[in-house]
Amino acid sequence: MKKAHHRLRRFCAILIGLVFLASGLLKLLDPVGTGLIVSEYLKFFHMGFLQGAAKGFGMVLSLLEAITGAALVSGVYRRLTAAVTSFLILFFTIITLILWIANPVMDCGCFGEAIHLTHLQTLLKNVVLLVLAVIAFIPFQNFGVPRKRKKIAFALAALSLVFALCYNARHLPMIDFTEFAPGAELFASLDNDYQEMDGKVPTFIYERAGQRGSFTLDNLPDSTWTFVAVDTLTRSGLYKTASKPVLSFRDAEGNYQDELAVLGKVMVFSVYDPDDADWDRIRTQAGEARAAGATPLILSVPGEDAPQGVYYADFKPLITLNRANGGATYFNDGELISKWSPRDVPEGEELSRVLDREPVGMSTDFIVGRRIKAQGFALYLLALLLLL
Repeated sequence: MKKAHHRLRRFCAILIGLVFLASGLLKLLDPVGTGLIVSEYLKFFHMGFLQGAAKGFGMVLSLLEAITGAALVSGVYRRLTAAVTSFLILFFTIITLILWIANPVMDCGCFGEAIHLTHLQTLLKNVVLLVLAVIAFIPFQNFGVPRKRKKIAFALAALSLVFALCYNARHLPMIDFTEFAPGAELFASLDNDYQEMDGKVPTFIYERAGQRGSFTLDNLPDSTWTFVAVDTLTRSGLYKTASKPVLSFRDAEGNYQDELAVLGKVMVFSVYDPDDADWDRIRTQAGEARAAGATPLILSVPGEDAPQGVYYADFKPLITLNRANGGATYFNDGELISKWSPRDVPEGEELSRVLDREPVGMSTDFIVGRRIKAQGFALYLLALLLLL
């Protein structure tokens, strides 16, 4: 009987560990996006003075969550892990209860950009984890002793998670779950795509202070509003319910120039923090893109350090388009083919070879290659923790 009870406790602990590991790992793959999630929480709890540390908080929390999950799955340091896990679950449950009651317009971010849950779904998930924790950790004793090799497996997994965090902080996420993922097609065209079609006019959703509003292209809000999405547009013919991401940007006179991003080969350099951008490198890479046969477009949030000749866009679409400040995104006839962080942008002849490739094949290779890396890393962690 005691043996069966012990197995039940370990089974529940492993279930919690897998959830923690998946949640932490998905956030580790996108440190910038995790920082945005933390920033929304800080705004909601009126802790805006900590905004500057949002990314750091997100990285620490996601790493703690993933390492805790690894410890639960491997079964090491069971008393300490039980205490940390219980605290985290109780903390998350209280937070999500507050969110469910207040019902603000924000995403919980439990699984990064990969899975979006409502406040009620998030609360129910945490309640289930809380029940599993009671089964796994109460009474708070007799946790058993893991095999010595499990400590080696946990140490290797923890080091691997730290490496994954450092890698994704310096480069782009291995898997892109945003609306501007490779293969996406921009909503813009030369034949006035924004005009009335099939009796419907597309409206743009903006947000300010937790409130959302719908605006037409001729009546867009000021810069205090943040772009969120565009309503689905019904078209005749091929696109019945086409929904495409919008990359709106303006010239110095305030005229929208969105159609420039869909004219042939285009390299978009997006700067969401102009005060922290390496403008010399951006201008150099833009010149190389032009020499390789692409049209360079530099999009920036308005700022004192933004040079002349750039186009201006809102913060949210820019940081969604490319997580790296000053990163490059390659479009071919409006289809997003590939993207790079500033340090990974191809140079010289390599860039020419990249732009000369068949776009669909290049996009497929980019998506598959990065997905294989992410899935391979996840399988490596599971094999390490469960089989070693």
